[in-house]
Amino acid sequence: MTPVTDGSAIVGALDIGGSKVAAAVSDLEGTRLATASVPTQRHQGARDVLGRSIELLRALLSPYATRLAAVGVATIGVPRAGHIDLAETIGGWGGIALAAEVGDAFGVEVAAVNDVKAAARAEARWGALLDADPGLYVNLGTGLGAALVVGGRVLEGAHNAAGEIGYSLRSMDDVGLTARRTLEDAASGRSLAEDAVRLGAPASAAGLFGVAASDPAASEATAHAVAELSFHVVNLAIALDPSRIAVGGGLTGSWASFEGPLRAGLEAAVPFPPKLVLARFAEDAALVGALALATELVTRR
Repeated sequence: MTPVTDGSAIVGALDIGGSKVAAAVSDLEGTRLATASVPTQRHQGARDVLGRSIELLRALLSPYATRLAAVGVATIGVPRAGHIDLAETIGGWGGIALAAEVGDAFGVEVAAVNDVKAAARAEARWGALLDADPGLYVNLGTGLGAALVVGGRVLEGAHNAAGEIGYSLRSMDDVGLTARRTLEDAASGRSLAEDAVRLGAPASAAGLFGVAASDPAASEATAHAVAELSFHVVNLAIALDPSRIAVGGGLTGSWASFEGPLRAGLEAAVPFPPKLVLARFAEDAALVGALALATELVTRR
């Protein structure tokens, strides 16, 4: 396939997360032409996830294939040239050369970035963190992540791993331990889904929140996760002094359960409490960020 760079060009995007894979196609002005998603089915392994992701985008591109100019990919973990770091959620995902393999599939230039950083980029450019300096994006999804936006740019960190709060210590007893229960193990969509199964509730985080009002055990589990998450977000706000915090990700479907404790924690403890808002692209910010990344590849050319 020969990529085009004139006004008829379009770009594709993938957001490969722990729960779902989303794909989209847009023109260079950002007009969305098509969108679709499928469950990640991460238990089937990395090769299956990658293959179905490519096929999902290929199906969306079928009416536009000759106009494709670039693809942006947002993914869990930290994508490198030949592998992906910190990608334990999908078995074998660490061994995938993501940009290269998607590039081979479509014959165009591909860039891959961490999904939370892609989401923060979208919120900083068009969404809830526009003109926030610094702004903090917190992603509540299958996993947990955060990204700091300074001067309109997402802070990458020395190893492109800034904001990996899922690895945070939970108590003083964790100091010096390599084998420990992380924040993501205790307060994420994945951990809440595991609690739901254990308690016999609908097997998802949303299902657990849905029965919390009538099920004391579910209420206790969700309240504990929200409290622990609030503890860490408040400490982040104290350390970083953001002007605004935007919260996105799949768990924002239960935002009513999070907003009050988060806001109360920030108001009580942070010397200069930031404004707390729901992300503009609450559930698809990473996909929007991946489209923006692909568009940048084309416009730079």
